Formats: sequence, structure tokens, C-alpha cells
Amino acid sequence: MLFRKTHILMVNKPKHIVHDNLRKPIDKLRVRRQSENELEGIMQNPVGFGYDIISKIILTSATNNSTSVVILNKFDLLTNAFVILIFIGLWGLTAYYFINFEGDFLYSTITTFSFPIIGALITKYSFRIYDKRIMKIYASLLYVEDPN
Repeated sequence: MLFRKTHILMVNKPKHIVHDNLRKPIDKLRVRRQSENELEGIMQNPVGFGYDIISKIILTSATNNSTSVVILNKFDLLTNAFVILIFIGLWGLTAYYFINFEGDFLYSTITTFSFPIIGALITKYSFRIYDKRIMKIYASLLYVEDPN
């Protein structure tokens, strides 16, 4: 995968409470259980296709009253495939211009070559924004006080 980020958090709660807090239903985020120590979350983009963030959450008991939470966020496969195909297509078009045309299409060659780079930067920064947004949601779920 092209874009991924790992977060490691320590929570002063037992593992079963952290597990239950993360499984609370939220409109923007769905978390499902993979195993006793693993969860999988998805935050879907409400507009269009792609740009969904998939999270793999690993819970480990550090002590009786604290839990280590490892969250790996990444873009979904559709977004990664789309970005790669756009880059290959535009750079292929640029190579075609370099091989078959002379100085007439220099401007179009430069712009075609720069679009994949600009697209990669836009995707990188949008991933940062989505990553911050989903981590705020996870933090609010993790650090909620236990009513007991």
C-alpha cells in the first residue's frame, strides 16, 4: 500500500474496556472484531468512491490496568490502485510525447509529467487530513471515562 501510518497509544484501562469502547457504534466509523486482540475499522468517504481509511487495531495488555493500542491506518485498495493507474497513464503519455514529438509539445509534456507528482502530493496531504480525523475519533473512544 502506498499510504499508511502507524500510531501507538497507551490507555490506562483494562483491555476488555478498551475493546468495548472501540466497538461503540458511530456514524462515521465502523469497527468490527477480527479476534480477541484485533479489530478492524473503516471510515468511509461520504462523497464519491475511494479515499476510505481502513484501520487495523491491535490490543495488548501492558499491565492489569493499562492497554497498548496499535492502530495502523491505510487507504483502501481501490484508492491505491486508482492513484497508481493515473501515475502510470500520465507518465506513459509523457514518454510518448518525448519519443514522438519535438519542441512543439514541450508545454504539454511538462504539464503531463507534473500532474502525477501533484496528484501524489494531494493524495499524501489528504491522507494526513483523514488520518488526523480518524485518530480524533479513536482518541475520543479510547479516553472516555468508564461510568462504573
